[in-house]
Amino acid sequence: MRMMIRYQNGLRLEAVLLAANNERMRVAIQTQCDTLELHRVDAGWRTERGAAIEIEALIAIPGIHLQR
Repeated sequence: MRMMIRYQNGLRLEAVLLAANNERMRVAIQTQCDTLELHRVDAGWRTERGAAIEIEALIAIPGIHLQR
């Protein structure tokens, strides 16, 4: 699944969701060498360094089917 994330300073990045549960997400961003782990804090999400982010959109990747 693709996603758009936005930092509080307005920076918007497209990421690919690699793994997720209710408390954490692991995403890959094309411009970064390493993956990024996001943590749920209260009602929002934060990066490993504590930066607050907003998830603007989740977009399905054609041909990839998710199963529970």
